[in-house]
Amino acid sequence: MAFYLPSLELIARLHLGKQVEQWLSYQQKAEYGVIRWLSLYRDKAHTYVVLYIESFDDGDEHNHDVHEFSTVDPDDFGVAHHFHSAEEAVAYACACYGASADKFVTAGMINEEYAQQQKSRQL
Repeated sequence: MAFYLPSLELIARLHLGKQVEQWLSYQQKAEYGVIRWLSLYRDKAHTYVVLYIESFDDGDEHNHDVHEFSTVDPDDFGVAHHFHSAEEAVAYACACYGASADKFVTAGMINEEYAQQQKSRQL
């Protein structure tokens, strides 16, 4: 896929304070679907954050904005981990959540990833 960030661009974007995201998986439960994804960004304290999100699959063919989906835990948007460097954050995302360093996308493109996953499940 052409919109994945090369590793140098990924780190550069994080250093510039730009958010990146990665689709992790879709899981079908008994009565509902759950999507898992990551967001990495630099916060106001200049630490790098890995935010792990599990949300219900609230989308349809017209709604692909995963940021608007209901989270599995309604009291918590996600699990955040803080790091001193962008490289540490990426390494943690890969080691602990099974992310791939070459599958990050710019902020907002996660919606396109969701749409593609949704289409593949409908086939």
